[in-house]
Amino acid sequence: MPGNSADHVPTKIAIIGVGNTLRADDGVGAYICSEIELLCLPGVTIRNVHQLHVELIEDLLDYDSVIIVDASVAGKAVEFVALSTVETQAVSSSHHLNANMLHALTKKMYGKNIPIFLCSVRCENFEMGEILSANAITNAKKAIEIICNWTKK
Repeated sequence: MPGNSADHVPTKIAIIGVGNTLRADDGVGAYICSEIELLCLPGVTIRNVHQLHVELIEDLLDYDSVIIVDASVAGKAVEFVALSTVETQAVSSSHHLNANMLHALTKKMYGKNIPIFLCSVRCENFEMGEILSANAITNAKKAIEIICNWTKK
């Protein structure tokens, strides 16, 4: 599991839940963030967005680390990785970008290398609806445990 170097413990952490809560399991990021927010972890700020966008960059500049939580259709139940290990994907529009592009733009525009982690949660139901599948909830609980343990390091 990733962590910061021993000489740098993050004091301000942003956790961003990405997804549409009206598309069933796509809302797992918001669900995870709402559960973590209830824990009142010191130094942790929660934010939910439907998608990542360039305007978000300025909001992240004051944080020591950022965790982006998003639903995934493939992979392990939960994957928590430093962004540098995630493959780059193309940007689909000027208002929507992926986590790697967000990280790259933060470095390029502001010269700031904020450690960004991606927590992908495997889900199965992306149909219209506001209820998470049992699988999404099970995987979300694993993600919450991983994120909470990481924030305590």
